[in-house]
Amino acid sequence: MTSLFLTTASARVEISPALGGAILAYDAKVHDQLVPILRNANKAKSVLETSCFPLVPYSNRIKHGHFNWQEKSITLPLNHLPEKHSIHGHGWQLPWEVTHQTDNSLTLQYHYHAAEWPFSYSVQQTFKLNNSNLEIELSLINNSMTSMPAGLGLHPYFSLTDKSYLKCSVDEMWSVDDENIPTELVDVPDNINNLSGMLIKGSNLDNVFTGFSGSATVIWPEWQAKANITTSSNCKFMVLYSPKNEDYFCLEPVTHCTDAINMANNGVVNTGINCLKPQEKITVLMQISPKEIEE
Repeated sequence: MTSLFLTTASARVEISPALGGAILAYDAKVHDQLVPILRNANKAKSVLETSCFPLVPYSNRIKHGHFNWQEKSITLPLNHLPEKHSIHGHGWQLPWEVTHQTDNSLTLQYHYHAAEWPFSYSVQQTFKLNNSNLEIELSLINNSMTSMPAGLGLHPYFSLTDKSYLKCSVDEMWSVDDENIPTELVDVPDNINNLSGMLIKGSNLDNVFTGFSGSATVIWPEWQAKANITTSSNCKFMVLYSPKNEDYFCLEPVTHCTDAINMANNGVVNTGINCLKPQEKITVLMQISPKEIEE
């Protein structure tokens, strides 16, 4: 499986077009030392072992792979057994085609023809490395003759140390059942919105947050490093996944909440799901900017 590399004097990114258009590594120079901003996954054999993959044409889970759309009942295959729901869309399980490459940029694409997901669409993913800053842009165009539900997001796996903490601005958090389907809006964990930030290790979350400001900071005191994360304004939701006993956590900027189509059909407001008209386009952007922290 061939990897492609983006390089500058201060950073290096490894990408696998064939393995779901995923990033396998992103290292940046901080205090004259390369640190793994995203977990190193250059030996990954599956997409869920990588460093970052695209969420398209929807994020997270669709309950039992079933939803109603414009008076049609649609059932999707369960694409990650034994998971009981359809998850993360198609992009992470398809090979991507290279359409453009330079030393510090790469553009990938794929075309989906209507099948179990009864809508055709095209997707483009562009990576740009500017000094040590990584920018990822993900775009989808509806190629169907009818409107389709659509959502986008990115699923980066940030390196986790014992003292890593997170600062961001969010409103509320969806609590979930034992199958990770949202149940009710609750208060966010202590400190996540505060200047002190939230210690990530031990938080054990797998939840979607509402009212994401599009800005977050991850701090690694052990490395005297931080990463500022900024996203396009349509990423009004954030999924935080911090499982026990792992050396990573995921901060996923997304355009809609988990199971958004079904939740909207059940009368929940502000789920973020898009109704994309024929030939209409949706785009999301995420930039990760590593910085030094002085002692």
